Amino acid sequence: MINTFCKMPLWEAGPTLVSVAQGMRPAETVITNARLVNVCTHEVQEHIGVAIACGRIAAVLDVTAIQACIGEGTEVIDAQGQYLAPGFLDGHMHVESSMVGVGEYARVTIPHGTVGIYFDPHEICNVLGIPGVRAMLDDAHRVPLKSMLTTPSCVPAVAGFEDSGAVIGPEEVAESMTWPDTVGLGEMMDFPGVLSGAPRDTGEIAATLSADRVVTGHYSVPETGIGLNAYVASGISSCHESTRPEDLLAKMRLGMYGMMREGSAWHDLHDLAPVITAGDVDTRFALLVSDDSHPHTLVEQGHLDHLVRRAVEEGIDPVTAIQMVTINCATCFRMEQDLGSIAPGKCADIVFLDNLCDLRVTRTIIDGRLVAEDGHITFEVPLYTYPSWATHTMHVRGAITPASFSIPLTEADANEARAHGGTAMVRVIEVIPARVGDYERHLRLPVTDGRIEGDAEQDALKTFVFERHHGTGTVGKGFV
Repeated sequence: MINTFCKMPLWEAGPTLVSVAQGMRPAETVITNARLVNVCTHEVQEHIGVAIACGRIAAVLDVTAIQACIGEGTEVIDAQGQYLAPGFLDGHMHVESSMVGVGEYARVTIPHGTVGIYFDPHEICNVLGIPGVRAMLDDAHRVPLKSMLTTPSCVPAVAGFEDSGAVIGPEEVAESMTWPDTVGLGEMMDFPGVLSGAPRDTGEIAATLSADRVVTGHYSVPETGIGLNAYVASGISSCHESTRPEDLLAKMRLGMYGMMREGSAWHDLHDLAPVITAGDVDTRFALLVSDDSHPHTLVEQGHLDHLVRRAVEEGIDPVTAIQMVTINCATCFRMEQDLGSIAPGKCADIVFLDNLCDLRVTRTIIDGRLVAEDGHITFEVPLYTYPSWATHTMHVRGAITPASFSIPLTEADANEARAHGGTAMVRVIEVIPARVGDYERHLRLPVTDGRIEGDAEQDALKTFVFERHHGTGTVGKGFV
């Protein structure tokens, strides 16, 4: 896949890199006295120097040999024994979950070592369609974070089941595949549609594969036999929905990239890590992804550096964990020629770490440019204002008043309530903390004036969903 996310393509930079590597012309930047986390060979190399030119790496040599790349005008950065790792890549995430745009997202994540995101702007697309995606890309272009688009595939998520503000199909996907920002198709949530051969889903997959792009997945059922095989056979090459170790292992065994999720809401790493720590399988198909990172998580814990720390806490070797947010991710999207490792010819996306225990990021370099140091960005973020059509999208029929939150009894419920002391048996959703799934429960809830009420003592609260795209007046009502 041709990479448009580096400062200069390799075919243009190549002659300069060849000269710099041989000491025939000076490097723009040279890093000395570093410990290299070599994700290509899973080792840490001591006393290493790195020469950079044209936004790419020209040479990786010992500190003595790297001196030949230093000349007049070369900026020399003494790593003072710190570790150098490739810049971190998030293989599946939704910027909108952070409640900010890409520019502000870059401001908070780049100091944590994140240099690139493979983002699925499903939420904004669900409201605004393709124009919303383009607006988000305009926002992304003002910052150095490499924002690689995976076009939202399921808008609505399941056709005929959900309300959405827009509809995406094969034609829209095919158009997006011509954009330089697009590297693949966002998570194919409608796995029933894939297995049944639904035209929308199979058409979107075909449009992506025929454009030589990657199809990302969402196979969330605990079935690892015929259905999973069929899903992988469609051309879908990754999945972030594993919640059991057997799910992750089955997907990896079928050549699917198993994305271990550790975001704000979903904490799957603890259950999935044993697949890696057992040491029985190759880890090349294992990734760490955030999926959804809320603002407090980013500010208080970090981004991919937090995921790597969590992996180490779960017993995963630090170099292996770093591979899961670097070379494994780049290979998943067929971009390893340019991204994911510190090696000659690769983009100079480099993270400085003070140790391999708490993995504190001290510097971040993107395309050879220092973009963050000691927790602060070193670049300016130009102002970006989303167009008014993107910020006036709440279309709910009628006014929302206290009466809108009434759940009336059916006649059958009313008869039962009279027979059971003014209570009704109600189907309730029980949330499983930090997990995707939930439990079906049945509780007796109080009835007042023909309405079912919540019951704080049982932690049973009303929950409502108001259709907000087309003013249809549709409302979903229930208890959680």
